[in-house]
Order: sequence, then C-alpha cells, then structure tokens
Amino acid sequence: MKKILVVDDDPQIVDLIEIRLKANNYKVITSSDGDDAILKIQKEQPDLVIMDIMMPHMSGGDAVRFLMKDSKTKDTPIIFLTALTADLPYEEDHKSIINVDGHYFPAIPKPFKPEKLLLEIKKIIGDA
Repeated sequence: MKKILVVDDDPQIVDLIEIRLKANNYKVITSSDGDDAILKIQKEQPDLVIMDIMMPHMSGGDAVRFLMKDSKTKDTPIIFLTALTADLPYEEDHKSIINVDGHYFPAIPKPFKPEKLLLEIKKIIGDA
C-alpha cells in the first residue's frame, strides 16, 4: 500500500483528501505545517507528499527547500495544493507548476476537484 503525506493547515481539506485517498487504498499520514511535515517525511518516508504553501510556522515552499537538501528526502515526489496558482506558468497540458529553486512541481489550485488530485497522484506514483 502506497503512503501519502497530506500537509495543509485547513482540517476540512485534510479530511476531504484523507477520505478520498483511503477510499482508493492509499495509506494516509497528515500534518498541519511545514515543520511537522519535515519530521514526518523523514520518519515515514512517504511515496508522495501533497503540500499546501501558506501554512503556519514554515511554508510549504520552505519545507520543500529543506527536503531538497537532504539526500534521503530530495527525491520525494511533491504535489502542491494551493490557492496561490493564479499567476503561475502552465505546462503543455495546462496544469499549474511551481518553481522551487529551479525544481518544478505540479500544482493543483484550490478549490480543487478530488478526481483531478487523484488523477495527478496516479500519474506520479500509480495505484495504491
């Protein structure tokens, strides 16, 4: 069973994603800020991280910068889920991307359709 860490400070969004992922047989771990997310990624080694950007204590972008410097976590796939995608560039298939220090990550804008998030997850890590 593949493991996904959901990082968002909005408990309703976390619950929505967790329910959908569990219904599709993924193991779900949750976190509400970047600091805690780093600790959970190092401990749990998830197959994928769904990361909000604007969070207390440490932003999602800063958390990803930290993870990219650690050889054990630098290759962990990340999908940003954020309300900050209005002015972001698009890839050829019209999905948003976020650049973190020259590394590009897919971004799904909030509000989002759970089906779109699930499709993106399956593209990156496959079925549970």
